Amino acid sequence: MTYDRYTFIVEELTTSLKELEESQSQHPLIQKYIDDEITEVKQTLNRIRNNQYGYCEMTGVEIPFDLIKMTPTCTSLDDALDWRRFGKISSHS
Repeated sequence: MTYDRYTFIVEELTTSLKELEESQSQHPLIQKYIDDEITEVKQTLNRIRNNQYGYCEMTGVEIPFDLIKMTPTCTSLDDALDWRRFGKISSHS
């Protein structure tokens, strides 16, 4: 795995981190979500720097790149597939 493969993700995460760090909320719950997201982005950037990014922390299996693009802060395959919880709901019973 090379850093080049994730260049656009690093750029996106770096921009997101800057925006998040500039965000402040008077509402404690919203601020907690902001702080949690800052932590996730920083941890992801550290995993990239340490060549530990893109692999499931639970199984060691490489997370498919398409899933990483959808959920760049994922740390496991379960995290990467978490989007399915919010996916399309069938209108057929």
